[in-house]
Amino acid sequence: MSKSSHTTHRDLKWALQQQAKRAGERAPSVRGADWRLATVTTLNTNGTLIADGITVRRMDTYQAPAVGDVIVITQSGNGNWLAWGRLAGAAAPNGAWTTLPLLAGFTTPHGAGFGVAQYRVINAFGTGRVEMRGTVGCNTALTAQTNVTSALPVDARPSASRRLVLGRTYSATAVGAVAAEMTSGGVLSVFGSTSPSTGFFSLDGIYYDL
Repeated sequence: MSKSSHTTHRDLKWALQQQAKRAGERAPSVRGADWRLATVTTLNTNGTLIADGITVRRMDTYQAPAVGDVIVITQSGNGNWLAWGRLAGAAAPNGAWTTLPLLAGFTTPHGAGFGVAQYRVINAFGTGRVEMRGTVGCNTALTAQTNVTSALPVDARPSASRRLVLGRTYSATAVGAVAAEMTSGGVLSVFGSTSPSTGFFSLDGIYYDL
């Protein structure tokens, strides 16, 4: 075999080895499981999303996903992708406390020393949930059903209306509770008589399932 033929054979062998190495680096079955960071660009309705061009199935603990979330994704040895969830510091309302969008006639907080009326979306025992806290001052009379907020973001809206009981101003002649509802459209409303105004509501300890 000539020297040039030997060199060509060696170069071809090296090229084939490099090609196999690159293929192995890309094949999950060869390199095993792996994880990386990715940014969500598309939300699908079947429990999957697209992050950095990769279609990924969400873990049940990753509730209320949003475009722009920076998440941890992992790939199994057979090539399946899973999204573990977002990193800490994600934008509201996903896990962060967010001030309720109150309508005219309602203010927050109710006086000094009271907390601001807020909500956050969390995961509780595998189920999406919205927690609320703080107080809402009311300087308008309640009707049979009075809307307190404008619509919350889609991620914070329940699949069906949820009935709630809120604490309220109380005295010797006023009961310290009022019926409320969070509609499937994301609007918080309260029920009462035409007069007098309620003074304030307390949202501390209130939650509803999505």
